[in-house]
Amino acid sequence: MLDCLIVGGGPAGLTAALYLARFGRSCTVIDAGNSRAARIPVSHNLPGFPEGIPGEALLLRLRRQVAHVGVPIEPATVDALAIDRGGFIATIGEEHRRAATVLLATGVADRLPPGAPPSQWHAMTLDGLVRWCPICDAYEVRDRRVGLIAPARSALGHAEFLRTYTRDLTLILLPSEGALTAADRRRLQALDVLVIDQPIAGVRDTPYAVLVQFADGAVVDFDTVYPLVGCAGRSHLATTLGAQCDAQGELFVDAHQSTSVAGLYAAGDLVKALNQMTVGMAHAAIAATAIHHRLDANPR
Repeated sequence: MLDCLIVGGGPAGLTAALYLARFGRSCTVIDAGNSRAARIPVSHNLPGFPEGIPGEALLLRLRRQVAHVGVPIEPATVDALAIDRGGFIATIGEEHRRAATVLLATGVADRLPPGAPPSQWHAMTLDGLVRWCPICDAYEVRDRRVGLIAPARSALGHAEFLRTYTRDLTLILLPSEGALTAADRRRLQALDVLVIDQPIAGVRDTPYAVLVQFADGAVVDFDTVYPLVGCAGRSHLATTLGAQCDAQGELFVDAHQSTSVAGLYAAGDLVKALNQMTVGMAHAAIAATAIHHRLDANPR
């Protein structure tokens, strides 16, 4: 039986593996390859990398560091998780793995707006034309033409934040998801944010811009587009065991990153908290330490 099975090979999961191995604990990382970090062209707000670092390069460094302490990383998907004899049993294809504890670092999946297939949104993200986290990278788009795609319920908050970085901000509402209040429209007007209520008919990219076509035939080009339409936590492994989560599927945890299921921990974007790599890595350090203290002592 493993001391801990780590599900998810992004920054949080790999950091947890590093800590647990250095605590002398046996663990394995099961990685389905869904880390959002892999879609970051260059991160400039991760401490210690003044020139920035691509997401894939960061993951490679973390994998190498985890390999140095002997933790296996298996490219696979955990299909099911069950409580078994005081621990857990994970189903991975035709195989089963038993572990005293489980750490979930499976992250979230961004909702995609209309106008382009997933592969195109992915390509535009890697080109730096489409961005998903203003906290991470709005600093890099200062004073550029920014298009914000958002539903009415969250549009004002996102617009106020992005307005910190550019005067040229256009809000593209998703008409199928509600309408702005009169107060919201007045506030957006005061911020000098242009509002487009037309449905998106298509999105295409050029080497330097994203072109958004609307149902009325108009086409508007942007240097950068932020599709902030929400996300869903990949929490089904936890919720099937009864773990508590919010409406988006992000898990509630205590101060030690423990879910409401004993022995089941969570770290990173899957947790209801600020979705940042540095936060997820801190979650992982806290969770790994708590797991170490939960398990029986392991003197040399």
